[in-house]
Amino acid sequence: MLPGVGSVRPWADPGVVELNRLPMRAPTTAFPTTAEARKNDRVHDGDASPWRRTLNGKWNFRLYESPDAVPANAIIKAPTGSSWLRVAVPGNWTMQNTGDLPQYTNVQMPFDGPPPSLPEKNPTGVYRRLFTVPSSWDGRQIVLHIGGAESTHVLYVNGQWVGYGTDSRLASEYDITDFVERGDNDLAIVVSKWSAQSYVEDQDQWWMGGLHREVFVEARGATHIDNLICDAGYNHVVGSGTLTVTTIVGGLTAPTAGWKVTTRVETLQCKQLSKPVTKKVPHISYRPMGFFGHKVDASFTLPCIAPWSAESPSQYRVVVELIDPAGEIAEAHAQVIGFRSIVISGNELLINGQPAWIFGVNRHDHHPTRGKALTIDNIRDDLLAMRRHNITAVRCAHYPNDPRLLDLCDEIGLYVVDEANLEAHAYNTSLCNDPAWRTTWLARAARMVERDRNHASIIMWSLGNEAGYGRNHDAQAGWIRYADPTRPLHYEPASFHEGWLDGGRHVSDVVCPMYPTHQDTAAYAGDRPFIMCEYSHAMGNSNGSLADYWDTILATPGLQGGFIWEWKDHGLYTTLPNGKKGFAYGGQFGEPIHDGNFVADGLMSADLVPHPAMQEVEWVYRPATMEKKGANLVITNRRSFTTLDDLAATWELNVGGNVRGSGTLEMPTVSPGQSVKLPMPCATPTDPDAHLTVTFAQRAATAWAPAGHVVARDQVQLKAAKQAKITRPKAQLQPGGDAPRTPASAVSKLLAAPIELSIFRASTDNDGYKLMPQLHERYGIGGTSLQSWQAAGVDTQPADELVTHDHRVEVLDDGSEVHHHIVNVPDALDDLGRVGMTFQLKPGFDRTRWFGRGQLENYPDRNRGAMVGTWESGIDAAPYLVPQEFGLRTDCRWFEFVKSGSGEAVRLDVLQPTVMHVSATRFTAHDLFAAGHETDIKPRKTLVVHVDVAHRGIGTASCGPDILEQYRVPTGKHAFSYRLSVR
Repeated sequence: MLPGVGSVRPWADPGVVELNRLPMRAPTTAFPTTAEARKNDRVHDGDASPWRRTLNGKWNFRLYESPDAVPANAIIKAPTGSSWLRVAVPGNWTMQNTGDLPQYTNVQMPFDGPPPSLPEKNPTGVYRRLFTVPSSWDGRQIVLHIGGAESTHVLYVNGQWVGYGTDSRLASEYDITDFVERGDNDLAIVVSKWSAQSYVEDQDQWWMGGLHREVFVEARGATHIDNLICDAGYNHVVGSGTLTVTTIVGGLTAPTAGWKVTTRVETLQCKQLSKPVTKKVPHISYRPMGFFGHKVDASFTLPCIAPWSAESPSQYRVVVELIDPAGEIAEAHAQVIGFRSIVISGNELLINGQPAWIFGVNRHDHHPTRGKALTIDNIRDDLLAMRRHNITAVRCAHYPNDPRLLDLCDEIGLYVVDEANLEAHAYNTSLCNDPAWRTTWLARAARMVERDRNHASIIMWSLGNEAGYGRNHDAQAGWIRYADPTRPLHYEPASFHEGWLDGGRHVSDVVCPMYPTHQDTAAYAGDRPFIMCEYSHAMGNSNGSLADYWDTILATPGLQGGFIWEWKDHGLYTTLPNGKKGFAYGGQFGEPIHDGNFVADGLMSADLVPHPAMQEVEWVYRPATMEKKGANLVITNRRSFTTLDDLAATWELNVGGNVRGSGTLEMPTVSPGQSVKLPMPCATPTDPDAHLTVTFAQRAATAWAPAGHVVARDQVQLKAAKQAKITRPKAQLQPGGDAPRTPASAVSKLLAAPIELSIFRASTDNDGYKLMPQLHERYGIGGTSLQSWQAAGVDTQPADELVTHDHRVEVLDDGSEVHHHIVNVPDALDDLGRVGMTFQLKPGFDRTRWFGRGQLENYPDRNRGAMVGTWESGIDAAPYLVPQEFGLRTDCRWFEFVKSGSGEAVRLDVLQPTVMHVSATRFTAHDLFAAGHETDIKPRKTLVVHVDVAHRGIGTASCGPDILEQYRVPTGKHAFSYRLSVR
């Protein structure tokens, strides 16, 4: 039994959130001098301050079946024997071969309830290490910082119980002054994987275990700055900044007469913006009703301040010095700030007085080999990749992310919705009114605000996610509104459970739904801003109709954008059940309760490789647009605060697949939110199929991308395509008929498999969960197309047995073939994946060239960011963790399949209609459909080609709306023709 608390078992009690834990504070660090404080003015790892010692590194570790099974000797005696392992901190023990593995669930809990009951087997890790207290720390307050422990932790120093803490995504700090001695000290942290708190940490992510954020020990002065609160605002009318800095002094010894605080405001280059303010620290505490703590307020009004925004993240610095009675600097703290205002006016969220588009994405802390233990470089890589794809807002789903993320968002420029670590998904509506959980609700929201309130990037506080709506939320909202009235509140379930118009106004200042339909979105007519907290679910080949959403957003007052779900797949790199190395999803660690590949739902792979849909995201979120109106081009600035002067615009004219002209587009200054008209940079060609493309690129490097980085492309069609003509037939071949056949054409000699009708596509995650069909039955979510295809036999029967098909072939004098197809789809097959042909080319074809949409894979409802042009590429690798349909290029006029060694090519020219959709991969549809994981498929040596006259849209039905009606494959007659030739 655990010493000190074993009989109490606080991990089983939802009402106990902490024992002996210090209050949450902003994570500033004390330094002996102002110069050192300035140099280290952000959250950091390591020992920059002489009063801090990192405890990151290798620790001794032993795993037990439950906290009740941990003997006192595991805390008291030195770790010896083979049962003790060495593990990394920060780290998850579930990622370090300890015998306990990760488990993924989305809604369901990983063990049986009801709350707050816990399973008999509750993996519990004992972490042990020594740390040294130097003699220079004598007389100071010694504090231990635990950055994050999943799920709860108990702290021991030199065998003595110190404290207990909850909330796996926020730090816990403990005063260990009375438990340490000069020299070596023994530290033990006992972490329980499951607790009563697990019921409110039921987020859509992997269940892990361990100390996943930094651990350090810090020596604070006997009298020291306990907290630093910076409330910075901006008056957009006069262009001035307002700032109130509240310095709270505390420690082992209360300040006496003579202690002072000096507050400075300066640029990052140390230029003072105002005279320093020096005030005495209040110390007389016996004055009835007149003592408000040992705190000092310093207020500033600063003219001509550059405001902070995601577009222009101007930053300043606050430096606070604690002066002792002898007039010496006892310590100095620095905090980087930004001046900005956030208000709601009518149905608009205004930043610095202006509405701003929320070009957002949801993000978890995740790394494919470290789990939840991220480095600063991991976080920076995420955020830089976001900005390079025009993402300017991030929702911390569904908990406060690593605090270094906020420093980087402040610096790089991203708006943040900071979300409390509170999701009771499996018991969505049953805990929010339970008084036993009230303290948990309130603590998680309040501690988040106390840690993060100094960050300019945070524009809203979120009370949590998918935890119903009840009295406990009202308590949260009341506390936050009083503590920080400068930011609006966000909570999706409030309006979900009580309606978009008036639901949950006390706890949510915005209507922030999940996965609304396009129709419901367009119909919104409320008086609060409408910002989707989750939309366009990016599971597998997805994000269809993203541009259609934005057509609605741009045209509907009050709609301001939203956050795509989600940033990247949560694959974990491991040895898979098939014996191969790869990224695992739920169930691949042998866990019986799981939600499969629902965790693979990102715009990026787990190792940060963009999925093809990022091409559409980048276009939809672009900062500048171009369209043609009459004889002019209209350039529009979608930014709210900055001009387009930092962008260079170029143009290119493509006619029939050939570049006919290009040049620089000279633009005047385009003010925020404004448009300018420019004359056409070229004459309209007389030839058909002409497109003008304008590209916007950065003139100079930014904090997130180099000079020349392309931020936007737009295209207009100047002349439509015309149907091609067929000339000089030599002979007619009737496939399968009795007419005599002529000798094989040049094309047929290169075919590895004959041309066949194709109406089946390897189902996408949006078509239906091929690995988890029970999810639709359990939760009523997911697409049903796969189910209907299987019921009709589309996946197993020859296509010619399900539809009528007439196929005629003409061989021309040059050996090329012209194919004519007429396909009639019966009404019973009203939701096919495709109508077209497929064939295979012999080995050796390793490149493609085409005139159509590109460069990346695109689909009928996800191709507006794919410009029409002449493109060249290697053969696409399968990009999705679960194999499924991929690789299509829409609106192709011609397509060439090339042997790069010899230059030999098979060319496909579309004849009727003017465009078709083409893919060229190493897999058949059935290869992809039969595979459960990307490591299960083996590329063929042949090249598998699909030529589709109709192809179903992609949609987001895995969690959200299915495709819009216009992207369905219609029943009835489909007629198409194409020519195949050898070049």
